[in-house]
Amino acid sequence: MKSPILFIVSCVVLLLILSYPEEAKAASNRCQLKNFLPGKCGNDGIQSCLRDLKKKTKKSHIIDQCSKCENQKAPSGLEERLCYCSYPSSSPCI
Repeated sequence: MKSPILFIVSCVVLLLILSYPEEAKAASNRCQLKNFLPGKCGNDGIQSCLRDLKKKTKKSHIIDQCSKCENQKAPSGLEERLCYCSYPSSSPCI
């Protein structure tokens, strides 16, 4: 009785170990998103990018991280900022 239980437990553990890299790879896939927004970056540029981008895009429910904010001048002369953000994705990015 002890051997079949040990065999089943070993199979389950082996299955979990072999399936883990796929889950880790899927979890680490992030899609990048760049967008121009009005105004300047300021002191809290990354946080304001995240907040404003969530208001503006259809992917607002999944955008969870911004990494960079750059002040830019639009061709019209208005101040704008370029926000670099990302979101997790299990499928290829478009």
